[in-house]
Amino acid sequence: MTILPTKYIPLDFSILGVASIIVQEIQPNDTVSTLWDRLSTDERVRTFNRFAAALTLLFAVRALEFDGGVLCLTSLGKKEK
Repeated sequence: MTILPTKYIPLDFSILGVASIIVQEIQPNDTVSTLWDRLSTDERVRTFNRFAAALTLLFAVRALEFDGGVLCLTSLGKKEK
């Protein structure tokens, strides 16, 4: 499992790429379980370990936080409209 893309691993399949998928797909009132249920069929995410690593990365850079068990994007992770 690699965080950054390499010569052999494209961005979409790296942990950084999975983290960007999470930021794009997160919806209001999503929990870890509901988000996993929605993304588990995405071939880029593939496994729960990769999903959990991407969530950990987003928490580490403070782009994601918990609010009463619900995942919330912080100002770092907010999508521009």
